[in-house]
Amino acid sequence: MGVINQPFVSRDPNTLRWKGQCYWGLSYMGTNMHSLQLTISRRSGSETHTGNTGSEAAFSPSFSAVISTSEKETIKAALSRVCGDRIFGAAGAGYKSLCVVQGLVDIYIFSEDTTFKWDSCAAHAILRAMGGGIVDLKECLERNPGTGLDLPQLVYHVENEGAAGVDRWANKGGLIAYRSRKRLETFLSLLVQNLASAETQT
Repeated sequence: MGVINQPFVSRDPNTLRWKGQCYWGLSYMGTNMHSLQLTISRRSGSETHTGNTGSEAAFSPSFSAVISTSEKETIKAALSRVCGDRIFGAAGAGYKSLCVVQGLVDIYIFSEDTTFKWDSCAAHAILRAMGGGIVDLKECLERNPGTGLDLPQLVYHVENEGAAGVDRWANKGGLIAYRSRKRLETFLSLLVQNLASAETQT
Protein backbone atom coordinates (compact mmCIF):
# COMPACT_ATOMS: atom_id res chain seq x y z
CA MET A 1 0.00 0.00 0.00
CA GLY A 2 1.22 3.50 -0.80
CA VAL A 3 0.01 6.97 0.14
CA ILE A 4 1.14 10.30 -1.33
CA ASN A 5 0.11 13.64 0.11
CA GLN A 6 0.41 16.56 -2.30
CA PRO A 7 0.28 19.86 -0.38
CA PHE A 8 -0.84 23.26 -1.68
CA VAL A 9 -2.96 21.92 -4.55
CA SER A 10 -5.63 24.62 -4.40
CA ARG A 11 -6.41 27.76 -2.41
CA ASP A 12 -9.82 28.73 -1.12
CA PRO A 13 -10.54 32.26 -2.45
CA ASN A 14 -12.62 33.12 0.62
CA THR A 15 -10.52 31.77 3.49
CA LEU A 16 -7.20 31.95 1.59
CA ARG A 17 -6.36 28.58 3.08
CA TRP A 18 -4.47 26.03 1.04
CA LYS A 19 -5.84 22.55 0.48
CA GLY A 20 -3.85 19.40 -0.30
CA GLN A 21 -4.70 16.20 -2.13
CA CYS A 22 -4.11 12.63 -0.99
CA TYR A 23 -3.55 9.71 -3.36
CA TRP A 24 -3.47 6.07 -2.25
CA GLY A 25 -3.25 2.64 -3.78
CA LEU A 26 -3.39 -0.96 -2.58
CA SER A 27 -2.02 -3.88 -4.59
CA TYR A 28 -1.93 -7.14 -2.66
CA MET A 29 -2.49 -10.76 -3.70
CA GLY A 30 -4.70 -9.91 -6.66
CA THR A 31 -6.58 -7.08 -4.96
CA ASN A 32 -6.05 -3.70 -6.62
CA MET A 33 -7.71 -0.50 -5.43
CA HIS A 34 -6.72 3.14 -5.75
CA SER A 35 -8.13 6.56 -4.96
CA LEU A 36 -8.41 7.65 -8.59
CA GLN A 37 -11.16 5.04 -9.08
CA LEU A 38 -13.28 7.02 -6.64
CA THR A 39 -12.57 10.24 -8.52
CA ILE A 40 -13.79 8.69 -11.77
CA SER A 41 -17.00 7.29 -10.27
CA ARG A 42 -17.96 10.67 -8.81
CA ARG A 43 -17.79 12.29 -12.24
CA SER A 44 -20.72 10.25 -13.59
CA GLY A 45 -18.82 9.07 -16.62
CA SER A 46 -17.19 12.40 -17.43
CA GLU A 47 -13.46 11.64 -17.26
CA THR A 48 -10.45 13.88 -17.52
CA HIS A 49 -6.91 12.84 -18.49
CA THR A 50 -6.09 12.46 -14.81
CA GLY A 51 -8.81 9.84 -14.45
CA ASN A 52 -7.65 7.58 -17.29
CA THR A 53 -6.43 4.16 -16.22
CA GLY A 54 -3.38 2.55 -17.74
CA SER A 55 -5.40 0.30 -20.07
CA GLU A 56 -7.44 3.22 -21.38
CA ALA A 57 -4.29 5.17 -22.18
CA ALA A 58 -2.79 2.26 -24.11
CA PHE A 59 -4.08 3.41 -27.50
CA SER A 60 -2.69 6.94 -27.58
CA PRO A 61 -0.27 7.19 -30.53
CA SER A 62 2.32 9.44 -28.88
CA PHE A 63 4.29 9.50 -25.65
CA SER A 64 5.04 12.11 -23.02
CA ALA A 65 7.73 11.92 -20.37
CA VAL A 66 8.96 13.79 -17.33
CA ILE A 67 12.69 13.77 -16.60
CA SER A 68 15.27 15.26 -14.30
CA THR A 69 16.97 18.39 -15.58
CA SER A 70 20.27 16.57 -14.95
CA GLU A 71 19.38 13.57 -17.13
CA LYS A 72 22.10 12.21 -19.43
CA GLU A 73 22.30 13.78 -22.87
CA THR A 74 22.10 10.36 -24.58
CA ILE A 75 18.79 9.66 -22.85
CA LYS A 76 17.49 13.14 -23.68
CA ALA A 77 18.42 12.71 -27.35
CA ALA A 78 16.70 9.33 -27.60
CA LEU A 79 13.63 10.64 -25.77
CA SER A 80 13.35 13.58 -28.14
CA ARG A 81 12.97 11.11 -31.01
CA VAL A 82 10.33 9.12 -29.14
CA CYS A 83 8.37 11.94 -27.49
CA GLY A 84 9.12 14.96 -29.67
CA ASP A 85 8.49 18.12 -27.68
CA ARG A 86 6.43 16.32 -25.03
CA ILE A 87 9.36 16.05 -22.60
CA PHE A 88 9.08 17.98 -19.35
CA GLY A 89 11.76 18.69 -16.78
CA ALA A 90 10.89 18.73 -13.09
CA ALA A 91 12.54 18.44 -9.69
CA GLY A 92 11.92 15.74 -7.11
CA ALA A 93 11.56 12.00 -7.73
CA GLY A 94 8.35 11.87 -5.73
CA TYR A 95 6.75 14.68 -7.72
CA LYS A 96 7.75 13.17 -11.07
CA SER A 97 6.29 9.81 -10.02
CA LEU A 98 3.10 11.59 -8.99
CA CYS A 99 2.88 13.13 -12.47
CA VAL A 100 2.57 9.58 -13.83
CA VAL A 101 0.00 8.62 -11.18
CA GLN A 102 -2.08 11.67 -12.11
CA GLY A 103 -1.85 10.87 -15.82
CA LEU A 104 -0.08 14.13 -16.65
CA VAL A 105 2.60 12.13 -18.50
CA ASP A 106 2.99 8.55 -19.68
CA ILE A 107 6.50 7.95 -18.38
CA TYR A 108 8.94 9.10 -15.73
CA ILE A 109 12.43 7.97 -16.64
CA PHE A 110 15.68 8.44 -14.70
CA SER A 111 18.95 6.75 -15.64
CA GLU A 112 21.05 7.65 -12.59
CA ASP A 113 21.33 5.83 -9.25
CA THR A 114 20.56 8.81 -7.02
CA THR A 115 16.97 7.96 -6.12
CA PHE A 116 16.21 5.63 -3.24
CA LYS A 117 13.58 3.09 -2.24
CA TRP A 118 11.77 5.64 -0.08
CA ASP A 119 11.47 7.95 -3.10
CA SER A 120 9.65 5.39 -5.21
CA CYS A 121 7.76 3.01 -2.90
CA ALA A 122 4.50 4.95 -2.41
CA ALA A 123 4.02 5.80 -6.08
CA HIS A 124 4.99 2.24 -7.00
CA ALA A 125 2.17 0.79 -4.91
CA ILE A 126 -0.36 3.20 -6.41
CA LEU A 127 0.79 2.51 -9.96
CA ARG A 128 0.69 -1.25 -9.38
CA ALA A 129 -2.91 -0.87 -8.25
CA MET A 130 -3.61 1.01 -11.49
CA GLY A 131 -2.04 -1.65 -13.70
CA GLY A 132 1.35 0.03 -14.03
CA GLY A 133 4.49 0.03 -11.93
CA ILE A 134 8.07 1.21 -11.54
CA VAL A 135 10.79 -0.89 -13.14
CA ASP A 136 14.58 -1.02 -13.22
CA LEU A 137 15.68 0.92 -16.33
CA LYS A 138 19.00 -0.87 -16.81
CA GLU A 139 17.40 -4.30 -16.60
CA CYS A 140 14.68 -3.23 -19.02
CA LEU A 141 17.25 -2.11 -21.59
CA GLU A 142 19.09 -5.44 -21.27
CA ARG A 143 15.90 -7.52 -21.31
CA ASN A 144 14.77 -9.53 -24.32
CA PRO A 145 10.99 -9.03 -24.64
CA GLY A 146 10.74 -12.29 -26.58
CA THR A 147 11.59 -14.33 -23.49
CA GLY A 148 8.22 -13.55 -21.94
CA LEU A 149 9.84 -12.73 -18.61
CA ASP A 150 8.07 -10.39 -16.22
CA LEU A 151 9.11 -6.77 -16.11
CA PRO A 152 11.86 -6.07 -13.54
CA GLN A 153 9.78 -4.27 -10.92
CA LEU A 154 11.74 -2.47 -8.22
CA VAL A 155 11.98 -4.45 -4.98
CA TYR A 156 12.27 -3.07 -1.47
CA HIS A 157 13.43 -5.92 0.75
CA VAL A 158 16.84 -6.61 -0.84
CA GLU A 159 19.92 -4.44 -0.29
CA ASN A 160 22.31 -3.60 -3.13
CA GLU A 161 25.16 -6.08 -2.87
CA GLY A 162 28.50 -4.53 -1.97
CA ALA A 163 27.02 -1.10 -1.22
CA ALA A 164 27.38 0.78 2.06
CA GLY A 165 25.28 3.30 3.96
CA VAL A 166 22.24 4.70 2.18
CA ASP A 167 23.55 3.38 -1.15
CA ARG A 168 22.34 -0.04 -0.01
CA TRP A 169 18.84 1.22 -0.79
CA ALA A 170 19.51 3.20 -3.96
CA ASN A 171 17.64 2.40 -7.18
CA LYS A 172 20.93 1.36 -8.76
CA GLY A 173 19.69 0.69 -12.26
CA GLY A 174 17.67 3.86 -12.64
CA LEU A 175 13.91 3.61 -13.06
CA ILE A 176 10.89 4.00 -15.28
CA ALA A 177 7.45 4.73 -13.81
CA TYR A 178 4.48 3.90 -16.04
CA ARG A 179 0.70 3.45 -16.00
CA SER A 180 0.22 0.91 -18.79
CA ARG A 181 2.35 -2.18 -19.47
CA LYS A 182 1.37 -2.17 -23.13
CA ARG A 183 2.44 1.45 -23.46
CA LEU A 184 5.69 0.74 -21.62
CA GLU A 185 6.60 -2.15 -23.92
CA THR A 186 6.07 0.05 -26.98
CA PHE A 187 8.01 2.90 -25.38
CA LEU A 188 10.94 0.64 -24.48
CA SER A 189 11.10 -0.75 -28.00
CA LEU A 190 11.35 2.76 -29.44
CA LEU A 191 13.80 3.91 -26.76
CA VAL A 192 16.16 0.97 -27.35
CA GLN A 193 16.13 1.60 -31.10
CA ASN A 194 16.94 5.28 -30.66
CA LEU A 195 19.62 4.67 -28.04
CA ALA A 196 21.30 2.20 -30.40
CA SER A 197 21.07 4.74 -33.22
CA ALA A 198 22.66 7.41 -31.04
CA GLU A 199 25.53 5.08 -30.09
CA THR A 200 26.34 4.25 -33.72
CA GLN A 201 26.51 7.95 -34.56
CA THR A 202 29.06 8.71 -31.80
